[in-house]
Amino acid sequence: MVNFADAAALAPEMATKLMRLLPADFQEAFVRSPNVFMFFMSMGLAAVLISIFWVLSGMMRASRSARIALRAQALKRTKDHRALVLIGEIEGGGQLLRQEMKEAVEDNFGMFSFEQDVQVDLFPLKLKVVSPRAHPETQRKMAIEAADALERSAADIVIWGKRSFTGRLDLRVMMLPSYGRVHEVQDFQLTWRTGRPEELVQRALAFALARKARPVLHRPQDYKPERIQPIVEALDRMVETESGDVSENLQLDILTDFASGALSLGERGGHVKWLQKALDARQRYLDRVDRTQDPIAWGHAQQEIGRALTAIGEREGARDKLEEGASRLRLAMDALRSTDSLQQAEVALKALQRAENTLQQRRRVGLRWPV
Repeated sequence: MVNFADAAALAPEMATKLMRLLPADFQEAFVRSPNVFMFFMSMGLAAVLISIFWVLSGMMRASRSARIALRAQALKRTKDHRALVLIGEIEGGGQLLRQEMKEAVEDNFGMFSFEQDVQVDLFPLKLKVVSPRAHPETQRKMAIEAADALERSAADIVIWGKRSFTGRLDLRVMMLPSYGRVHEVQDFQLTWRTGRPEELVQRALAFALARKARPVLHRPQDYKPERIQPIVEALDRMVETESGDVSENLQLDILTDFASGALSLGERGGHVKWLQKALDARQRYLDRVDRTQDPIAWGHAQQEIGRALTAIGEREGARDKLEEGASRLRLAMDALRSTDSLQQAEVALKALQRAENTLQQRRRVGLRWPV
């Protein structure tokens, strides 16, 4: 054990020896004005310590930058047809958490895309988790750093975030924007229990990344029904087991893609159950979306409800569903025309014309509606 009495007794002797090492001018200044001398010596020592801190900090940043550059070059050289996902640092979460996220993406990514294999890298990138309500310039700086990592590694998407002490992950996801578009960072939250994450949470993470890196259900009509049906079925199971472990905005994305995929299956000759499921999902979506906050999403949902009702009305010969479908499509057109979503407005117009033509044909030939 340290003997404090002996240490205190040795202190004057050590101070004397230290003073003898100083130049004569310093010793004379100390004798004349010890307080002034010690003040300037303290200032000098503080400056030296601060300089050492910044030198070491700069060396650490340089080392991290070198690691990022080397890792990015290696990934770019080995890039193939697979989607490349970068998992950056998770503040408050260790290597085990990142490894679990990596395995979750590898196991479930193919469930929401046509690629059964995906490349996931634990990338040495550390970014701040900026609030969605932060100043736009602050958000832009973070997005530029993320975009730089994507460009240097030829990756498709990068994810980073922070973990709270309750296990809640606050995540940020970004992919390179198309030409002429601004950088967009999506945020969502998951409750991730390290060591035993829920299956729904793992699939939600993989879905969020696949939706960005390999979008399929944005345009389901571009793919054959037999190809998109497994994806729709996987989303159907997630919709049925909705959980508070997945944030509201990500749940809405799941509902959106499921409704679009189910509607596409039903319209192209699939079972009528898909039309009903699409209708129910979109109605649940509308119950949680404010038209004034997101008129495009609201109008798109109304458009799909109108299409689902029209298709069901045609299948069942139900006049009330055809009329309600036409009414919903008119609402959708009014909402979408006031925005820049002209393509969605055109889809609504074509569906409305189809519904009105069906109604006119039945009136013309004098068909009786089922009671």
